[in-house]
Amino acid sequence: MRSIWQYTFLNSTYASTETVNGSGNSTSDTGSGLEGVIQIQPGDHIPLSPRHMLKTFVDYTATSRLSFNLNLIAASSSFARGNENNLHEPDGLYYLGSGKSPGYGIVNAGSRFEIHRNLELVAQLSNVFNKRYSTAAQLGATGFTTDAAFIARPFPAIGGEFPLQQTTFYAPGAPRAFSIGTRVKF
Repeated sequence: MRSIWQYTFLNSTYASTETVNGSGNSTSDTGSGLEGVIQIQPGDHIPLSPRHMLKTFVDYTATSRLSFNLNLIAASSSFARGNENNLHEPDGLYYLGSGKSPGYGIVNAGSRFEIHRNLELVAQLSNVFNKRYSTAAQLGATGFTTDAAFIARPFPAIGGEFPLQQTTFYAPGAPRAFSIGTRVKF
């Protein structure tokens, strides 16, 4: 049996002050769902960069022709794109969603059977527990309410501009999948 463990601590932060588009961020200079900008300060965490990542792999050889493997992939939460200043807070009216992608952990399993010296049968079960997770997030405008009703312009005009409701959009992770195939060795 062999195992591999990999851990990464990533402290990715901005090194200088910057002004960027902050339309989806509750701390934008205009607020209330209107387009605006946000200020990034040195030390603010860069979005889409989880601080902690863990990958493990265990391979067990049952016989000279049969082996099994199991791995775990885990990542801590990370800030959403659009939340570069790390200060976004939902208010339940103009701004929905946390501005973060939650942490996750998934398990994958596989096996290998040697049919011939140069030919293997391989099987892989990804996301064994069918965990629902997201790998990234982004702040942006939405026309949908929390009840999934569509409202293009839910708020009255402010100074001639119509505010938009903003939310956190998530990039979904892959669901459970099973594959089987052959591997040819030369």
